[in-house]
Amino acid sequence: MTATTEDTVQARPATRPRPNLAAYCRRRAKTLGLRLLANSGLTRLLARRYGGSGVILMFHDFTRDPRAQLDQGCRIDDFERILAGLRQRGREVVTLDEAIRRLAENDPRPFAVLTFDDGYRSNIDLALPVLEKYAAPATIYVPTEMTTRTLNAWWLGLTELFRARERIEIEAMDARFLCPDLDSKIAGLRRAIAWVWGDFRRAEMLAPTFRSHGISLADAIDRHILDEAGIVAADRHPLIEIAAHTTTHRALALLNEADLRADISDNKAYLETLLGREVPHFAYPYGPPSLSGEREPRIVREAGFRTAVTTMPGSLFPEHAHHLFTLPRQNAEYTEDSAAYTACGIDGLFRAIAARGGSPLAGIAEPAA
Repeated sequence: MTATTEDTVQARPATRPRPNLAAYCRRRAKTLGLRLLANSGLTRLLARRYGGSGVILMFHDFTRDPRAQLDQGCRIDDFERILAGLRQRGREVVTLDEAIRRLAENDPRPFAVLTFDDGYRSNIDLALPVLEKYAAPATIYVPTEMTTRTLNAWWLGLTELFRARERIEIEAMDARFLCPDLDSKIAGLRRAIAWVWGDFRRAEMLAPTFRSHGISLADAIDRHILDEAGIVAADRHPLIEIAAHTTTHRALALLNEADLRADISDNKAYLETLLGREVPHFAYPYGPPSLSGEREPRIVREAGFRTAVTTMPGSLFPEHAHHLFTLPRQNAEYTEDSAAYTACGIDGLFRAIAARGGSPLAGIAEPAA
């Protein structure tokens, strides 16, 4: 799931959402700037400091037409451009285990790791043929309740809601939307998603809205997410490894320690029983909202995992071999041009911005000044 906070939530009766003009202009300028930087190779200068020896890329859903998905997912043609670009730049796509080995041994060969969150059917239907074409392995992080169809997949529910309805009332937001066209649907969905990201406890407040509009989360999950048989079949493919993503896909920082430990450990046990093998890799849901400090990485380590990935942008350096439970991961989804966005990310543009020109080592606590 991807989210944006470019639009401000405004709870107005019978509002027809419009793209925020300033946000639209910023997005167009961003897209043109990313394409210029990627095509000119200017970010290669940043890569000397921020590029590292490897990078973990993050994807979720894949689509042939992001606009039809209300501006969600990675265009599959962009995904192929990303893999072609990695090959052109001499970055070998490797498994997580191989990446960790290379970090530990300070292997100088540049690499990339592909990761997909949540277990979307499109990972197999659309992305796998591209993976096979490039002989590129990938890891799919799967929450238990996605496969059991019991998860509060609120973002899928909101997407289904705005796609299917023209008049939408979200009681918890005290908001009504009139969405007769794609632009208004996309703008309304962005506002609703931003509202949840403002406080993840709000995700539990959407159930009455889904019920009143006839939206079944179980049905939405079934349409978009692999079932147990699909997960097992995917894991048996030589290019795919299934990994853990919690039981309930909640923001872990909100949980007490007992619930947090169960949410992590139960997912590992469930997947290991389902797949008949050890599951050593883990991804935090949502990124920063699941990291309150040292607590979450400690519990992930105690649960028996070998790695855990975040959503902090940044590349991998040999130092990360000693910080395997807060590994940085570069988002690779940008619906207007994922390939240009990812090329800039691999060179370290977003880490340099996040660090304000400081340390390239994302996910590693810096010494106090």
